[in-house]
Amino acid sequence: MSAVHGVEQAGVPTMTTTFERVQGILGKKYSLAAETITPESTLESLGLDSLDLIELLFDVEDEFQIRIPQDGGSGLKTATVQDIVDSIQSLVSPETPVEPAGGQ
Repeated sequence: MSAVHGVEQAGVPTMTTTFERVQGILGKKYSLAAETITPESTLESLGLDSLDLIELLFDVEDEFQIRIPQDGGSGLKTATVQDIVDSIQSLVSPETPVEPAGGQ
């Protein structure tokens, strides 16, 4: 089950999944086309280097208002986007709505 957040655009509510938010971070920060970012994509296949992976962890923590355990970055290079989504969902409290950073 994907965590979602309702965002209203032009009076029409939309739902943004955790995957779409991670996809947005990757697309914006690393100039990747959305269609190249699939749940099965590995971070390595997307061209992220070790510094990019660390920055991605910080971006994910900020976006989802979570703290990833220090060992949470091990094995990230071979992790898939879906692995990251699953990790986020395990860290987000079911009672806490997942809202974009900045209250958007």
